[in-house]
Amino acid sequence: MFKNSIRTRLMALVLLASVIPSGISVTFSYLYTRQSVTDQSVKQNTKLLTLGEANLRSYFSGMNQRAMSLYSGINVPGSFYTTLLTAKNSAQAPPGTILPDTRAIISTQLYNLFLSDRNTYQIHLYVRAARQSNLLLKGYFRREDNGSYAAASGLAAGTYRPYLEVAHMDHQYGVKSGFPNLKPGSVPVFTAHFPIYRTPSDSVLADLSIDYTLGELEGIVESMYNSDTERLYVLNEQGEALFASDPDWIGKPVTAGWSRLPAEQDSGHFAWKKDGFQGIVMYKQIKDPLFSGSIIKLVPYEDLYTDARVITRFNMGIGLLFLLIGGISAVLISIGFTRPIKKLIHFTQKVQTGQLDAHMDAEREDEFGLLTRKITGMTRTINELIVKEYRLELANKTNQLKALQAQVNPHFLYNALQSIASLSLRYNAPKVYDLIYSLGSMMRYSMNTERTQVPLRDEIEHVQNYMVLQTERFGEENLQLAVEAGPETLELILPKMILQPIVENIFKHAFADGISGGLIQIECRLEGVAKLVLAVKDNGRGMSPERLEEITACLRGSSQQGQEEIGLYNVLARLRLQFGSAAEMQLKNNENGQGLTVTLIIPLEEIDR
Repeated sequence: MFKNSIRTRLMALVLLASVIPSGISVTFSYLYTRQSVTDQSVKQNTKLLTLGEANLRSYFSGMNQRAMSLYSGINVPGSFYTTLLTAKNSAQAPPGTILPDTRAIISTQLYNLFLSDRNTYQIHLYVRAARQSNLLLKGYFRREDNGSYAAASGLAAGTYRPYLEVAHMDHQYGVKSGFPNLKPGSVPVFTAHFPIYRTPSDSVLADLSIDYTLGELEGIVESMYNSDTERLYVLNEQGEALFASDPDWIGKPVTAGWSRLPAEQDSGHFAWKKDGFQGIVMYKQIKDPLFSGSIIKLVPYEDLYTDARVITRFNMGIGLLFLLIGGISAVLISIGFTRPIKKLIHFTQKVQTGQLDAHMDAEREDEFGLLTRKITGMTRTINELIVKEYRLELANKTNQLKALQAQVNPHFLYNALQSIASLSLRYNAPKVYDLIYSLGSMMRYSMNTERTQVPLRDEIEHVQNYMVLQTERFGEENLQLAVEAGPETLELILPKMILQPIVENIFKHAFADGISGGLIQIECRLEGVAKLVLAVKDNGRGMSPERLEEITACLRGSSQQGQEEIGLYNVLARLRLQFGSAAEMQLKNNENGQGLTVTLIIPLEEIDR
C-alpha cells in the first residue's frame, strides 16, 4: 500500500531531487578540485625546483671560482702557485740541502680562501711532490708529512676533474696534530675536491679539499619544500645524498625506487605508491662542472589533496543541509498535496455507499478546491434529480431499468437533455444550458447513423461542442481552442468523426498530467489543387522519438496495435477506405519542443464537393 502511495512517491522524488544533484556535485567538485590542485602543485613546484637548481648552480659556481683563484700567481715568483711548482720532499733532497720555508705562503693563501666563504669549515691541501698535508681548521693551521694520504676517490679514479663529495661527518685527512676543543667526526660537512694542475698539462701538483658546513646549502634547499609535509633530496649521479630532508640521513645511501629517474629528461614528475610513499615525485636535473645530479621532491597525496578534501567536506555539509531541508520539504509538500486527495477519497466512498447527500467543504482556492466544488456540486445535482424524479422508481424497478436502458431511443435522450436545458433556463442557469446544449448536439451528431459523411463545417462544430465541455471541466484560463479554416474548405464533404477522436487523444496523453495554459489549434488549408490538409496541434508534453516511431510503424501496418493508437488507426482506416492509399496521417513533435502535431492529408480529387 505504502509503495503505491502518492505521498510516498512524492517524498521519494523530492529526496532524490536533493540527494542525486548533491552527490553528483560533490563527486565532480572533488575530482575537478583534486586534478586542479595537482596541476597547480606541479606547476608551482616545477618553478621552485628550477629556481632552486639555478641557486645551487650559482652556489657551486662560486666554490669553483674561489678555487680557481689559486692560479692567479701562475707566473709570479714566490706566489702560492710557484710554491707548489717548486715543492720537494725533504726526505728525497740531497744531504745538506736547505729547502725554502713555504709555510707562511701556503697558510696565508688557505686562510684567505677560508675567509672568502663563511660556510667553510676546514681546508686541506695535499702537496703531492712534498707528500705534505696542510690543514686549516677554524683558523688553526697544521702542516705534517703525510705519505699515507690517498687522493679522493673521484680523482684517483682518473677523472682529474673537480667534484663534490656528498655529506659526511668531518675528519682531519690523516693529520695527527690536535686542535684545541675540536674533535673530528662531530660536524656534518660536504667536501669540494679540486685538483691543482701543472698547467698546461693534466699533471696534478696538489689536491685541494674544502669542507663546507650545511648552513647555506640547507638555506637554498629549504626554500624549495615544506619541511612539515614534504621531502626533498639532492642526489649525485651515483644516487648519494648531498642533502636529504629525512633525519639521520648523513652517510646513508638512498636506494628507494623513486630515486631512479629517467636520464633523458631534464625535469618532470610521476606518481609513486611504493617504498612507504604515496604521492607525486617531482625532479630537476643539475648539470654543473662541480656537481651533476638531481633534485627530487616528494609531495604526498595527504598534503596535496588537503584543500580538495576540505572543499569536499564543505560541499558534503551543504549537501546534508539541503538533504535535511529536502526531507522536511518532502514531508510537508506530500502531506499538503495528498491531504485533500484523501478527503476526496473519503467523500467518494460515502457517495459510493449511497450517501448522495454527503457534503465536503472546499477549504482551498487552488485546483483541489475547484475539484472539490465540482464533485460536491455534481453529487448534489445527481442527488436532487434522483430524489425528485427517479429515486423511488429506481428502488422498485432496478431490474426493469437494466433491461430498458439498452432500448432507450437516442432521440428520447436528446429530447430529455433539451427538457433539462429548458429547466436550467427556468432556474436562471444559462451556463448549464450551454453545456447541456453542447452535450446534446454531440449526442445527436454521433448517434445519427444515417449521415456518414458531413461537411467539414459540421465536423469542426462537433469539435467545438466537445471543447465547450472540456473547457468547463478545466477552466477557460487553462484551455483554449483556435480554429483556422478558409471558407473554401468548410463545405468539403468528409467522413464523420475524423477530428474529434484526435482532439480527444490530446486530453488522454498530451495533458494527462494536468492542463495549465493549454492550447489546441486546428488548421484547415488547401495545398494547391490536389490536397486538403487538416492539422491538429497542441502544446502538451509531446512524445518521445521512440514512441513516435512505434505509432508510425503501427499506422503503416508494420506493428501490432495498442489501445492508445486504435483511435488514430480507425480515423486513418476510414479515410483510406474512402480516398484510397493516398490518404496519410503524420505525427511530429513541434519545433519549439512543446506539444505534438497530427496532420491528415486528403486527396481532393476523391472529395465530393
